Amino acid sequence: MDYLKKAVSLIQDGDRYYGHGRFFADFIDDWAYRQTGLHEPSRPLREEVETIASNLSHTIRAAWEAAPGEDFLGHVIEESGGSGHLSFFRTPPSVSLLMAKMMGGSSRLEDFADICMGSGSLTLAYIHQTFLDGGASAVSRLNLMGEDLSGNKVKVAMLQILNLLDILGGDRPLYVHSMRLREMNSLSREVGTVQYDFSGPNNPRCKLSNEQHALISQAVSSGVSEEVISQRLRVPLNLVRRERKSA
Repeated sequence: MDYLKKAVSLIQDGDRYYGHGRFFADFIDDWAYRQTGLHEPSRPLREEVETIASNLSHTIRAAWEAAPGEDFLGHVIEESGGSGHLSFFRTPPSVSLLMAKMMGGSSRLEDFADICMGSGSLTLAYIHQTFLDGGASAVSRLNLMGEDLSGNKVKVAMLQILNLLDILGGDRPLYVHSMRLREMNSLSREVGTVQYDFSGPNNPRCKLSNEQHALISQAVSSGVSEEVISQRLRVPLNLVRRERKSA
C-alpha cells in the first residue's frame, strides 16, 4: 500500500473543513495530547473530521510498522505542505541512517542530542540503529535530547519516537533511559511552551483514576478498539494499551 499517498489524501480531505494546512496541525495537537496527556489542544478536532483523523492515525501507524525508524511524518509534511510559516526539509533516510551508524554506541549511558530536530529524523534513525546493534538493553541506556523552534514539530518527533519504541518492543515495553524534547530557539535559547521530559516509562506523569481503570477494562472486555477508548475517555493511547496488556 502507498501509505504516503493515502495519508496526504486524508489530510486534503480534512483541509476541506479547516483550510490548507490547518487540519494536520490540529490533528497532531490532538494525537500528541492523547498519547501523553500533556499540552491539551487549544481547540478540539471538529466532529466532521473524526473519521478522517481515525483513518489517518491508522495509516500513519501502519507506515511506521512497515518501515521502523523512518521519518514518515516528515515525508508527509513535505508532501502536504504542512510546515506552516517555517521552511521544512526532511533529512533523507539514507543520510539519517549513515549518521546513526557513524555515531556508534557504548556499554554505558549514551547521550544523543538533536538540535533543530524537525520531525526527529536523526533521533529515529539512531534509536533504530541502536536497537539493531544492541537490542533493548542498548536502547535503555540512551539519554535523548531534542529541540526545535516549532512546537508542532516537537510533538511530531515525540509521537514518532514513542511509537517507534512501542513497535520495536513488540509485546514487551521498550524504554530509553531518558528523553527531553523542547520547543526552543536554538540561537537565542528562548524556551517555548511545548516540553516533554520522560524518564524510564515513557509517560510517568500520566496516571489513571480508579474510574478510568474500570471504564477502560469494561470497554476492552467489550471489544472496543484502543483508539476509540482513547478518543471517548480522553485518555492517552499508551495508557489504554498498558491497561489492556495488564488485564
